[in-house]
Amino acid sequence: MDSHSADLIGFVGAIVILAGFAYQTLRNAAPNLLSTGLNFVGASLLALSLVVNYNLPALALELAWAAIALIGLVRIVARRR
Repeated sequence: MDSHSADLIGFVGAIVILAGFAYQTLRNAAPNLLSTGLNFVGASLLALSLVVNYNLPALALELAWAAIALIGLVRIVARRR
């Protein structure tokens, strides 16, 4: 993957994270499948872009963000069963 593609993926990831945060905050809603899923997808896309445009602190942050969002997704799905 070239640097420009990685940047594009990173920007898409940032937009997805912001969309999830805005949805949750502006609706004053508890975390749900949509907002938590957006956080997971956005953080994963940003982490992918940071593998190409390496920045260890930012990569660590995005991996942690994705892991926390994944835990949240598992909990949300488990509650629905």
